[in-house]
Amino acid sequence: MYKSCNLILHGLCFYPNELVSCCYSPNEQVNGGLAPILYDKYKGEIIEKNELFSRMRKYSDIFKSGDTPPECLNCFQIKEKEWDETEYIDFITITHYTCCNADCIYCSNNLEVEERTNEKYDVMPFLMYLKNEGILKNDLELHLGGGEITIYKECESILEEFGIKGNAHIHAATNAIKYSENLYKAIEKGNTNIIISLDCGTRETFKKIKRIDAFDKVIENIYKYSSAKEHKVTLKYILIPGVNDNMNEFKKFIEIVRKAKVSTVRLDIEGRYLRSVNNNINPYYFDLAEKMKNYAQKFDGYVFQYHEFIKQPITKGICKKNLKNTIDFYKLKYLKTAIKELYTSHKY
Repeated sequence: MYKSCNLILHGLCFYPNELVSCCYSPNEQVNGGLAPILYDKYKGEIIEKNELFSRMRKYSDIFKSGDTPPECLNCFQIKEKEWDETEYIDFITITHYTCCNADCIYCSNNLEVEERTNEKYDVMPFLMYLKNEGILKNDLELHLGGGEITIYKECESILEEFGIKGNAHIHAATNAIKYSENLYKAIEKGNTNIIISLDCGTRETFKKIKRIDAFDKVIENIYKYSSAKEHKVTLKYILIPGVNDNMNEFKKFIEIVRKAKVSTVRLDIEGRYLRSVNNNINPYYFDLAEKMKNYAQKFDGYVFQYHEFIKQPITKGICKKNLKNTIDFYKLKYLKTAIKELYTSHKY
């Protein structure tokens, strides 16, 4: 029994220039460091399994000694329990590229010009090595973030290998500008969920936020993805001060939700705004979010969620199926502390 983290023991995260244990970065880290780095200046090299786990043990041994690695101080992922020290990987995040076919006004990658304009290294050779060595769990959790996943050159092969042929639980963020047939097939299989930050209900507002005229194409692709029999599609509405923070826009957004028959709606607030006010949110947004919640709950067929800024981590909407599993999942993933960290340091 000791304090540690599953990601320290069994997780990998591909960053643009490093291979690390996770993509979380606590607010109050010593020297402002990033997540535990396994390999600096990493560019897709195949790392022999014994060497890999030797590096991973560097951090887990610190935990076992009763101490905490400086990179992990104040992290909400740390728990005290009996840990499985078997050498395997069951959680992977791929966020090493930032190229995108949109230019959202709130995107944290807007300042990373070099990353957004250069192709990143391949991850499939290393992933296949880990799979062939029996290191990857068949039902591993696989997060696809970074830039726009559907334009990443290895997207289709990753989805085919792990989402269609395999049984990985895939979580993918996409702007839905480009349609992916393999993403649809992975959704259809029932082990993949996607989140689309639509953030609006009209073409005019879409262009202001995404800075590209692709509203009609996105709506078309949302309909395609949500037509999958086992679909788990989340449409997100990020409140952006002065842009979409009004009920008229939100009502049109809900019209799209209802027509697409999506499974989940998530209300959020822009991270730049939170940082600019040091999380001291204008009461207007609490009131507006409450109005949005009340309006959305008039309709049936999906789960409605909002984040901590509206006083609770989760608000249950009216939902016909899988409510308990969905709510339990998001309670684990998006508690108050988790939300705060994601806003201040997330990579996608």
